[in-house]
Amino acid sequence: MIRYLPITILVSLSGAALAQDDEQGSLPDALQLAAEHMDLCEMRLAEDPQQVVPRRQNPLLTFGDAARQNRNGTLWAFGEGRPAAFLELYQGTEPQAPWVHAVTLTGMQRVILKTPTSSFWRPATTQIEPTPVPDAPAPAEREPIRLRQMKEIARRFTAHEFWNPDNSRFELRLLVQPVHRYRDEAAGVLDGAAFVLAHGTNPEVILLIEAHGPDVARAQWRYALARIGSAEFHVELDGAEVWRRSRTPGVVGTPDDPYWLFVTPSVQDEASP
Repeated sequence: MIRYLPITILVSLSGAALAQDDEQGSLPDALQLAAEHMDLCEMRLAEDPQQVVPRRQNPLLTFGDAARQNRNGTLWAFGEGRPAAFLELYQGTEPQAPWVHAVTLTGMQRVILKTPTSSFWRPATTQIEPTPVPDAPAPAEREPIRLRQMKEIARRFTAHEFWNPDNSRFELRLLVQPVHRYRDEAAGVLDGAAFVLAHGTNPEVILLIEAHGPDVARAQWRYALARIGSAEFHVELDGAEVWRRSRTPGVVGTPDDPYWLFVTPSVQDEASP
């Protein structure tokens, strides 16, 4: 059995493969600071708090968003198989800016996340609803062909966002390479990939494309969507809207929501006397 690894846009930290962020300085240093901060987070299953939900060792994506004054952006995943949750981490451009986190539940089990400030995210409900992809081919026997099929399905999705009804419409773009590929046989997922719908390279919506079934011969393609931003979102499939979410109440939501935004001090601030 092949164990899928994250398909990361890091690629040995080469500048050509990384999302551009001209203002963030030394990328290895920024990644190290982000990783140290993520080490302060711990996730466990809500129904079995003794069971840790491990974090993927490396970020799935790095990004910057100069238009929104964000830098040092990274995207992380927790859990084996289909990720239980994704967490976006970034800072503002001001000196010693705090860390901003946006965390979204993508598994079928509830979790508990202990944050760096020892507060907790305890989503009361799940939010993923895998839906059959209309007019999709049968999943192929060969894994490379299935990857091509997932990319072709992902290209059928378009999306846009509004910060509020009085603001401009922002078009989101699909990052054509999936940020993570996985299988989750316990959940009936024979093959899956996580794509990002982004503002530039800044993740706003997670798109999961999965082959569901007892075996490849009887599998079908399904998709699921999860917000990882606070704006009002509209996602279309073949030009018809299939998913819409209102702006998060109060921007941040609450720690018992499936999506939550919270802020903690930077590592440098935590180390200060």
